[in-house]
Amino acid sequence: MTLFWVYDGEDAKTRLSSIYSLDYPEFDVVTADGTQTLLELGTHIPDDSEICVFWADDGKPVGPNFLREMVHPLTLDDDDASSALPDMHLWSGNALAMTCGTFYDVGNDDFVFKMSSFMKMALRFLDASYNLRGRKAQVTFSSMERLAPMCAEPVGLPS
Repeated sequence: MTLFWVYDGEDAKTRLSSIYSLDYPEFDVVTADGTQTLLELGTHIPDDSEICVFWADDGKPVGPNFLREMVHPLTLDDDDASSALPDMHLWSGNALAMTCGTFYDVGNDDFVFKMSSFMKMALRFLDASYNLRGRKAQVTFSSMERLAPMCAEPVGLPS
């Protein structure tokens, strides 16, 4: 799994350290600075990566299983063998997961991934997926409360 991470908060080094401690077996983090295009970011996806996650991180807390929860809807469980998998998983707290195949099919171009363009990117993927595949994209949505711990402070980047 490859995590494309753009951060808007204090102490990026400490936050990145906490990301590496999340409960997920093996993943690569590609730090985006808000100037790279999707084409440029795509060159950092290792050949063995099956899923990519784009996260516009505003520093609010996430649970230790955040990455597992982001990837889970895109993977097939033995119990769900007859179910169709979604093309994308959109978390309302600024993360979008998709298979690398979907990324290469619909997103590998000059769009710039940055904090302020996260929802534009998600909508763009939906539109491009329809144009390319001739069908509506199947998307799973998760609320902030599902993937972030309950706390007194708001979670996620306000729109």
